[in-house]
Amino acid sequence: MTKYMPLADRATTRRKIGLITLIAVLLVLCTVTVFIYLRVLRSSSPPTGSIISSDNDNRAYRAITLQNNSLRMTLVQDAMATQHAVAVNVGVGHLGDRAGGFPAGTAHFLEHLLFMGTEKFPAMNYADEVVNKAGGGISAYTDYEVTNYFAYVNNNLKGTMDVLAQFFVAPLMTADAIKREMGAVESEYNKGKTIDIWSIHQLTRQLSNPDGVYHGFSTGSISTLNRTDIQERLWEFFDKYYSANLITVAIVGNETLDTLQGWAEEIFTAIPNKDKPKPEFNVLPFPAGDKRYINRRVYYHPKTDTDTLKLLFPINIANYPNMNYVTYFLGHEGKGSLYQYLSTRGYITLLMASINVEAKNFILIDINFGLTDEGLRDPNVIVDALFKYIKRIKDEGVNENRWQENKDIDNIMFKFKEKESAADYASLISSRMARVDDPRDYLNPPSRRHFNRTLEEEIMSFITPQNMNMYISSLKFSLESPNQYGPTLDKVEEWYSTPYANVAIKEADIKNWQEIGTEDELHLPDANDFIPDDFRLLTYEGNDLPVEVNNTLDMTIWWFQDKEFSQPKMYLNCQIIPKQNTPTQKDELLSEMLSKMFVLETAALLYPAVTVEYEIFFNFKTVWHIAIGGFSHSEKVKNVIKTSMGSLFDMSFSMEESFFNATIREPLRKRYLNVQNSSPADLSMRATRILQDKYFFEFSDALDMIDGLTQEGVKELRDNFLEEISVDCSAIGNVNKDQTVEYAEIVKTKLVTGGSASVVKEDRLEDFVFPALKLPAEKTLVIRQKVLNKDEPNSAVVTTFQIGPMKGNGDLFKGRKPYTRYVLTRLLGLMMREPCFNYLRTQQQLGYVASCFDEEYKDIVTFNILVQGSRPGFGAEVIAEEHDNLLELQFTSFHDLNSTSEGKANWEGLKVAMQQQIEQKQISLKDFSLELNSEIFNSPRDFARKKKMVDALADVTADDFLIFYRTYLMGDQMRKISSQIYGKDDTVPTGDLPEGSVLVSPDISGYRDDYITTPFDENE
Repeated sequence: MTKYMPLADRATTRRKIGLITLIAVLLVLCTVTVFIYLRVLRSSSPPTGSIISSDNDNRAYRAITLQNNSLRMTLVQDAMATQHAVAVNVGVGHLGDRAGGFPAGTAHFLEHLLFMGTEKFPAMNYADEVVNKAGGGISAYTDYEVTNYFAYVNNNLKGTMDVLAQFFVAPLMTADAIKREMGAVESEYNKGKTIDIWSIHQLTRQLSNPDGVYHGFSTGSISTLNRTDIQERLWEFFDKYYSANLITVAIVGNETLDTLQGWAEEIFTAIPNKDKPKPEFNVLPFPAGDKRYINRRVYYHPKTDTDTLKLLFPINIANYPNMNYVTYFLGHEGKGSLYQYLSTRGYITLLMASINVEAKNFILIDINFGLTDEGLRDPNVIVDALFKYIKRIKDEGVNENRWQENKDIDNIMFKFKEKESAADYASLISSRMARVDDPRDYLNPPSRRHFNRTLEEEIMSFITPQNMNMYISSLKFSLESPNQYGPTLDKVEEWYSTPYANVAIKEADIKNWQEIGTEDELHLPDANDFIPDDFRLLTYEGNDLPVEVNNTLDMTIWWFQDKEFSQPKMYLNCQIIPKQNTPTQKDELLSEMLSKMFVLETAALLYPAVTVEYEIFFNFKTVWHIAIGGFSHSEKVKNVIKTSMGSLFDMSFSMEESFFNATIREPLRKRYLNVQNSSPADLSMRATRILQDKYFFEFSDALDMIDGLTQEGVKELRDNFLEEISVDCSAIGNVNKDQTVEYAEIVKTKLVTGGSASVVKEDRLEDFVFPALKLPAEKTLVIRQKVLNKDEPNSAVVTTFQIGPMKGNGDLFKGRKPYTRYVLTRLLGLMMREPCFNYLRTQQQLGYVASCFDEEYKDIVTFNILVQGSRPGFGAEVIAEEHDNLLELQFTSFHDLNSTSEGKANWEGLKVAMQQQIEQKQISLKDFSLELNSEIFNSPRDFARKKKMVDALADVTADDFLIFYRTYLMGDQMRKISSQIYGKDDTVPTGDLPEGSVLVSPDISGYRDDYITTPFDENE
């Protein structure tokens, strides 16, 4: 379940604590030691062992157990945080459905219903309202063994803790709420019916041992939940599993640990301890040797046009062992790897190896391959190579030096891990606590892992041919008869209607794989030369803002040395800008091919760098974007730059045509083919983009061109691009001025010597700003499209209002401070979130997806209302009408509130929340570098943008907001799109449109080119 949670809002601040501040904090802590000790004795106690955090982590931690109810908690004080979070984890997930004999989906349905009011806070959307007023969000998810609830806010952490705690003290779960939210669960279930990850997940479960809890259906639907005793069964589930001794809590805030502990003791002691045993799920899904469930070869139709091979190895080991050793080798992409062996032979396009810890005592090693047509025809070739590689690993034995190198990398990652959002961190810690009892393991420090040869050998003993299932997906399998790719798909999975065939793996194949030998080209990785060992922080020589560095390289070079995050990392970004040109669909496709060919060229050389978190990103669009980031060890950075830039010019563009077709052209074709299988919500947003942007191309046009594109065309694109370029670079982080120039010079040298580029110093950024097109005023442009995916049950509508250029104020606010209209749009997005969710989803039950949000698209700002749902009788036309009803109702509500003292206080509170959002500093050096680069590579640059926004916000009034709302959403400056996508059972209407509405022809780009041709003036 996901409620509104705008990712852009998920930010906290991180600063280096000064020495004086640190001493002061230590003195204060010393003076209150006795008081803290007495208090802990009275209401909570610390578990054995202390939380182990990184030496570089400036947060303070405390693990406690509440004495009256045995609830375990982790408190995290981040003194510099501007965003706070609380997460509550319950130690049961959807496996509890079958384990307790409950209807399928009960755990998930209960998760939904706890948001629908409590005895203390009975209003259905009260939790959403509280966090929204504090500029935050609230959400939850149901997993196999846990259900996790979490919220983040910019203020009012204590109030948010209280609201969330009441979920587990006294929820209401009224009959009305059950009726309403059952529709949301049904909509969520329907949302997954055209998504591959859900279909294979459920197919895997359906084909497991039916006596085990893994066999169940987790999401739930009306067919499983609409029963006369459902309210009784929900309460029974709640009473059986929702007990304080099975609940773990994590709280992140900038208050002292004592304050956080005081709040926690006051609020969470109310959760009753029913002293329930932790659920145990002991029946194995794939029992060893039982040929009904193991050694199966499953062929199935995916929901999108993707050819894949999934190999699953079930592992039954007590508790939750660390298993990085073997999967590190299986997922490696460097020299001698399984990926290199198979991709260079044209069998696969990708390889991913992961460990899925589904439940205690039940783990899956999951190896996924993207297949070419050749790989699909004979997947045994891929399995042959896998077991050759496995034999190589086993023949070498568990090598302690390799294990230690892996741990050394993990130690580096742990020591210099950057902060994540408060909500993500609290959620992660609280869920981790459910699996470990010792606080020393809460943050999963590598120092707690020790070499255990017996354990590693036991893990590898499960990776055998006789302990494997194969799942092969392709739309090329037939429903009518066997073909060259596989057998007839003669069965259909119950919940997601996935056609499949389930046959035994041939004994001859198993025997062959058991006896297979090794292959010289398949070998384990060499020692990793990219592991950094210089983590020194350079002497600070920087400025408060980025500095343009004087140089003799005919380049524009920006430098910013960090003094806040204290991380031994740096981020280099370069924009390579050609002579002015106009984007075309053909060039866009050739650029995508160049990107894919570049990845193939560099994988073997640079994958070792990726394993130590060097990020290497090359985007070959209209303007080339090169980004290299990671540890600031200078020699390693230069090696990454030289290797990656050199690879760009080492490409021969002389692949075998069959190989080019299999690994480059066909994956690109499928990417565009699968656009039509996107969710209706995505398709509705895509249609609005096409209408506003002359360079947003139709996927059908791309499909018409792909066959005619060649390697020679890709090379020609690269070479023509480099004829005359300007190069702008920035370096941000633990980097000095001389290093910045040196790194930029390497980039330029490679461009000149490798690509024969001609470099000129010109400011070309403005030449490549392609603005959005201005919609007609006082009109609603209506797009009506039927889904192309015949299985899609959902309809969706996005209503988009163009407000205008981000920097402009228009005539309405002419003469006011810069960004006045922009901050009003941001306020609109904030103020509409909770009413939008409450009206469209809770009250009208239109669909699981329901949100209102402001958005910056290209050079303009927009306001959007989005709903996707599958409720019978409430299709796209009705959803669009309800969007308009919402706007009318909310204008009246805002207008009426404006005349009350409550409304005035609410307005000021929302302004405070908005200011906190604007002023929030990034929580990691990486995010900070992205924010700085958004200005450095902007035209014009404005490093004071945030301050100007806050100044504008201070001056806007509630009356300004009402005038803005009426003018841009309902009045003479309304520029509106209603993009309606009709699901398989939703009939596209043919009647007349309301006055002021214009139907856009099915050829959206053609309509745009005929009628919408002018961009906004920047001051409009």
